[in-house]
Amino acid sequence: MHKRSIAIFIISFLIGFFHTPRKKNQVNHSDPMFFVGTWYFKDQHGHQHKLEIGPDLQLTVDGAKSSATVSSIKDYQVSYVDRYGYVLEVRANEARPILLYDESDNTTYELSPALEVSQHKRQRP
Repeated sequence: MHKRSIAIFIISFLIGFFHTPRKKNQVNHSDPMFFVGTWYFKDQHGHQHKLEIGPDLQLTVDGAKSSATVSSIKDYQVSYVDRYGYVLEVRANEARPILLYDESDNTTYELSPALEVSQHKRQRP
């Protein structure tokens, strides 16, 4: 009886293991399109700036195209190098880009999507 119980357990385990559904719709965070969008951040002085990342990964800050070019794309991060050799990094979590790192002033800025910014503006009296 003991051997039969062990055999049934092993067979049940293997059936369950091989019939477990696999995740098929995972987001590929190294896909450049994951970073495309409009984001807002505040600088050290509290001024709000608009960061746009186009489908070609071109950076636009406050409506002016940046001279920065893409140097690497990794999971959760796109790195740029500006004309002075400084690195700009857009870092993401599982859902969206959340941080902008600027090597020129060694500062990291929190990115907010356009929807969150417009909601904050409406809430102010």
